[in-house]
Amino acid sequence: MLLFIIAGEVLFWIVLLAGVSARYLMHWRTVSTVLLVSTPLIDILIVGLTYIDLHRGSSSDFSHGMAAFYVGFSVVFGPEAIARVDRRFARRHKDPNEVELPAVPTRTSLGYWLRCLTASTITIALLAIGIAIAGLADSFWLIYWTIVAVFTALAWGLIGPLRDR
Repeated sequence: MLLFIIAGEVLFWIVLLAGVSARYLMHWRTVSTVLLVSTPLIDILIVGLTYIDLHRGSSSDFSHGMAAFYVGFSVVFGPEAIARVDRRFARRHKDPNEVELPAVPTRTSLGYWLRCLTASTITIALLAIGIAIAGLADSFWLIYWTIVAVFTALAWGLIGPLRDR
């Protein structure tokens, strides 16, 4: 499973760079849009492969939980990463006369913490589905990653918004 997660991450960046390259270097707006919109399909593929592996009788391992964690955070923080890459690519490859650059949201640390809470909630939901598929007896690593997701949200809340005060 770990190999699928790594391959998914690499594929995400390949599709992202292909999308912005198609948009700004080749001026293929439709192809670019299709590529950029398809990036969440990579997350669906990773989750699907994880659930298939668990359904076939595999005991959960470290990578099954990591897949859920990766997807939960990718769903929430991925669009902003795409927007930042798009903006950077636009700044570098757009005609200087075209002033309008893609918007990237400005967030406070509280805003990022709320996004972390959302990502942790999605992660925990994905892990709960995995536990239901694998059964409680074979779910040690899924429960472990549930604790990691909760701890991540708590730590982010302490380090982020409280640090700003």
